[in-house]
Amino acid sequence: MRSLTRSLGWPLTTLVVGLVAVWIAGMIALPLATMVERAFVFQDRADDLTVMGTRINRLTRDVATIELDVKMLEREAANAATEEAAADSGFPAPSISGPSALAPTLTPSITPTPSAPGTTSELGPKDIAAEIASLSARKREIANDIATLKQEEERLRIEKANASRYSLQNFSTISPIHAEVFFSTLGYASLVTVLAFLICYPVAYAAATAKTANKLALLLLLLVIPYAINELLRTFAWVMILEREGVLNTLLSALGLFAPGEGPRWVASNGAVFTVMIYTYLLFMVFPLYNTLDTLDKNQVEAARDLGASAWQLHTRVVIPHAKPGIAMGAIMVFMLSAGSIAVPDVIGRGMHPDWFTQIIYRRFFESANWNQGSAYSLMLLGACVVFVLTVMATFRVNIRDVAR
Repeated sequence: MRSLTRSLGWPLTTLVVGLVAVWIAGMIALPLATMVERAFVFQDRADDLTVMGTRINRLTRDVATIELDVKMLEREAANAATEEAAADSGFPAPSISGPSALAPTLTPSITPTPSAPGTTSELGPKDIAAEIASLSARKREIANDIATLKQEEERLRIEKANASRYSLQNFSTISPIHAEVFFSTLGYASLVTVLAFLICYPVAYAAATAKTANKLALLLLLLVIPYAINELLRTFAWVMILEREGVLNTLLSALGLFAPGEGPRWVASNGAVFTVMIYTYLLFMVFPLYNTLDTLDKNQVEAARDLGASAWQLHTRVVIPHAKPGIAMGAIMVFMLSAGSIAVPDVIGRGMHPDWFTQIIYRRFFESANWNQGSAYSLMLLGACVVFVLTVMATFRVNIRDVAR
């Protein structure tokens, strides 16, 4: 803090610290606290209070329908009374809803179609009055029922307010299918992490032991160029490659392995998801490995070779122990990005491969509108990632300083 003050001065230092505090509170602390609070509040959509509210809403709609029917019957009665008065006086009855008698006729006259039997237009004034009375009585009965239900609803609301707000039901009521998907996702993310390490370790070692600066620059440039494109576009590019009519099947068809349009649909498997995830998060494993391997004293490698160490012994006893912080950092980043990815499993073969837990969380938030259970699922995934981080750090015997090095 003192060095920052000496470099920037008190006004600018205060501004920087304030902006960082606002960012941490607004973008990290408050959303996380809200998610945790929602995760421990169970929202039972079939409880008595919800059912009572649904019944009241249904009866309220019935009252509105009865009121509309009564208005239509009253209008029918008014039309019938007007016609009877006009017949007694010998003058034609004026139309209530039709065009004015003074207005010119623009369309040819249409013979009215007789109403179907049982409609209100064939009811007499007495029948209409009886129907209105019946509907009014029904309306009063429904109004009494609504009043009774509202009293019961208020009682249930008070009981719910006095009951314990927080519980573990969002976690304990997880369905067996969702639990299976949760553990499967952790296994998938772990497999992606291991495969990414196996692919990236030789690349990082080659970059760290490059003899010339030009060779190193070319190698790093080849790694970075594909990532100048947006992640979503890179994912859709893999869809174009792996779909049935994609680039891969076109090449295989050209080689005569199968007829055009009859190739396998590569996106319909978790293998395609693994492939795209490894490609998408490759740099998050390569650069931590390269940063640590670049600090390795080349004399140690030469000494091991002079002592007759094989390539396997060289890497397992000299190189990999030195690269432990980079391996831990790369594993943490790739695992957390893979376990929390929604774009890759949702775009690659949507609906044609086993679900990932992130897709279930997405549907809980945006399709089921069940934010409480979605928050609980998110907290479960966050807890699993934290456990993975601590496990990796304990396995490689590194601390925060080693990882941040």
